[in-house]
Amino acid sequence: MKKYAFCLISVLLMSLTGYSQSIDQLLKNVSKIENIEKVKIGGFLMSVGKMFGGVNNIPLARGVKTLEVYDLSDCNANQKQDISIQFNQIKDSDGYETLMYVREDGDEVRIMIKKDKDLIREMVFLCMDKADPAIIRFSGKIKESDIAELVNKYNK
Repeated sequence: MKKYAFCLISVLLMSLTGYSQSIDQLLKNVSKIENIEKVKIGGFLMSVGKMFGGVNNIPLARGVKTLEVYDLSDCNANQKQDISIQFNQIKDSDGYETLMYVREDGDEVRIMIKKDKDLIREMVFLCMDKADPAIIRFSGKIKESDIAELVNKYNK
């Protein structure tokens, strides 16, 4: 009896993990869609922008090395529905954890981070707006204290 119960639980757990999705899988799937606009700013361009952009007074910006933006507003309704389904299947995995999840009037925003010790290596904003969904991904070495400082600065 114990063998059957163990097998049944194992099968159920494997089927549940099959439905979950990671950030990397979502971005890979989104990149294949025809009507998306993707902008990626790499390390060199970010460093040039930092030299001329005056970000010295914004500590969070100093830690960002790359930036990717996926604009999904030009996708058709079926593609947006598929992306919404994938968005809802995302689970904390592959080192990513949900920092914040907000749902208001049918629009959803999820902020996920990937940490390495006390540094945030990646920060992903998943914005599932009905009309203009978007995904924004920051990579670099972002200190938690920089985020706290930014929040305090604009919370006044």
